[in-house]
Amino acid sequence: MQKIKFIIILFLALQTAVLANLHDIYIADIQYDWIEKSYKERQVIIEEVKNIIFKDSEITKIENFKSQFSKDILKDKNNYENYLAASAGYKEYKNNNIFPFYFKNQKNIYMYALQNKEDLTKIYYYSALGKLRFVDFVSDNYPEYPYYSIQYKINGEPISLIYFSTKDTQYVYNPDGTFKGLWHKYNMYDENSKIISTRTSY
Repeated sequence: MQKIKFIIILFLALQTAVLANLHDIYIADIQYDWIEKSYKERQVIIEEVKNIIFKDSEITKIENFKSQFSKDILKDKNNYENYLAASAGYKEYKNNNIFPFYFKNQKNIYMYALQNKEDLTKIYYYSALGKLRFVDFVSDNYPEYPYYSIQYKINGEPISLIYFSTKDTQYVYNPDGTFKGLWHKYNMYDENSKIISTRTSY
């Protein structure tokens, strides 16, 4: 009898916890059951994340964006070394975290990104020749999850906002607040859980 009573109490406690933390559950469990959720549940998640990163405002173009950066940022003065390090699979090189971007099904990289360890709030994306292409502004709580980033072209035009719930899972929005898709590992899913894109690394 006591065992049955304990199970009933435990079941009620768990139900209460689920109701109290519905927001946390929606965002935490997206990484493994996005496809299994109903369309309505996915819409709730999309709206929740949007409210977190947009805070009821759209992201607009930044005028004179290029003037924020020094010549050493606009053109990677260590392009040759950094390109080789990225191509060789280095995760870190000198004072930077480094990220390679590969052509699909090829070993050559077409772009690499640098993140200075002394300023983790920005990530700079360079062409293979070392020309700055994009800049990510990363929220202050990085590298703790969750965090988000806003990516801009060098002309100050916003490209996307990305909410990183885990290393494997990111929610992507257009600058006007519309949902673009959910990256989970190598696949991007739309709001109907259909695969709309793939990538070679994450």
